[in-house]
Amino acid sequence: MGLVNEFKEIIRSYQEEMLKALQECIKVRSLSGEEEGTRQVLQYFLELGQSLGFQAKNIDNLGGVIELNDKQNNGPDSGKTIGIIVHLDVVPEGSGWKHEPFAGQIEDGKVYGRGAIDNKGPAISALYAMKAVKESGLDRQAKIQMIIGLDEETVWDKTPKLLEKITEPDFSFVPDSVFPIVIAEKGLVWLELKKNFQPKPTPENSPQNAEPGLELKKIAGGDSPNIVPAYCEATLVIKKGQKADWQQKIKELIAKSQFQMDLTEKGQDLTIISHGKSAHAFACCEGRNAISQMVLFLTQAEMRNMLHLNEGQQQFLNLFAENIGLDHYGKTLGLACEDTLTGRLTINPGYLKLDQQSFTLGLDIRFPAGEQLDSIREKINSAFQCFQAEQIILDSLESLNFPEDNEHIQKLLKVYRDYTGDRKAKPLGMGGTTFAKAFKRAVAFGPTFPGKPKVEHQPDEYIEIEHLMQCAEIYALALKELAQVPRSPA
Repeated sequence: MGLVNEFKEIIRSYQEEMLKALQECIKVRSLSGEEEGTRQVLQYFLELGQSLGFQAKNIDNLGGVIELNDKQNNGPDSGKTIGIIVHLDVVPEGSGWKHEPFAGQIEDGKVYGRGAIDNKGPAISALYAMKAVKESGLDRQAKIQMIIGLDEETVWDKTPKLLEKITEPDFSFVPDSVFPIVIAEKGLVWLELKKNFQPKPTPENSPQNAEPGLELKKIAGGDSPNIVPAYCEATLVIKKGQKADWQQKIKELIAKSQFQMDLTEKGQDLTIISHGKSAHAFACCEGRNAISQMVLFLTQAEMRNMLHLNEGQQQFLNLFAENIGLDHYGKTLGLACEDTLTGRLTINPGYLKLDQQSFTLGLDIRFPAGEQLDSIREKINSAFQCFQAEQIILDSLESLNFPEDNEHIQKLLKVYRDYTGDRKAKPLGMGGTTFAKAFKRAVAFGPTFPGKPKVEHQPDEYIEIEHLMQCAEIYALALKELAQVPRSPA
């Protein structure tokens, strides 16, 4: 435990500095896909790395690299590079926050803010772990390099270009998942369905004009495929009858339903609001999908009898209710599959825009590590043919499987076991996607400990201060172990 205690003393001396750095990092609203924020946070982080004595380089605004310079190496140079892969982009803040999402507020031993745990907090921990290794004077046989990405939370368009301009490390870990270590990750398909309606004119004497008194103007909910949407609203136009009567009827149906919904007024329109529970798409069963609730509410018989839909709207809502609904696992669509290590295929409707002319539906589909991307894509194409819509693959990633007996895996597992005392800890599989998939020789390692709540992508995201420090200690130990492993024979 001597080395553990040595790193602990060094790292604990950084605490105030680390907290200030994390707060400043969180204050940058670096939404994935938005250039201004991601460039600003990259500049901040590279300047921080330089101030700590590292070499830091912006790679054409695609990302960055921070290196523990070989000239500082006290041991023989093996020619090997150990990498740490982080990302500084974040998902949109969404709704339901009690703390300011981009303030880095500290309260009750926690740092709050979007990106606190995913992934700015762990990035700060890893950077200061590098500093601890540098200042400890330990012999190293490998260069240590941090690679900073800016598009992890959206389509990976920058990262492949970044990798063309740098040399991939011999082995890397990604502090963007769970402990003890993740050696298998589900594959990913982000699917967007789009269709323009061709509404047919309705004759003046049509029964459709004679009966329903409400018209569906639009439905809007969700921001991103990889977040379970917590909010969705449907705007209804009153075509005939009294507003008070329609309000009463809809409120009665809401009260009878199983869903958390409200009814509000916006001018002459009525707006139904569906309240869900946000979660990461890889754990969509832990959330409550506001879009699915809305569609199922609007397609129930009593509501349907009050509502005029054009042909395109009616077809879409019925198909969604019948084929997706609240099913997280694609059973009705014929996509259900699973394996022992990573579990079942999951589907998350992440965003929906529907009006009287068209619809756009974004879906996050995660498939088990035992399945192949090409095969899954064929099944997805067939499964969604019923929507008679354009199918756009926004992004797709092959699943990841890393051999458990790899020497680097065993080193990381030993570090975790020695630090925690958990001798039964074993490598894991998971449904999430990390930057490990973008590299040939990388796995996810932390930062979340077993049994801790999942707060990434949720309102009031946070990292506990003690957690931040523990991660820095573990990552310093991991770098020490990995940097002393000689280069494997070719």
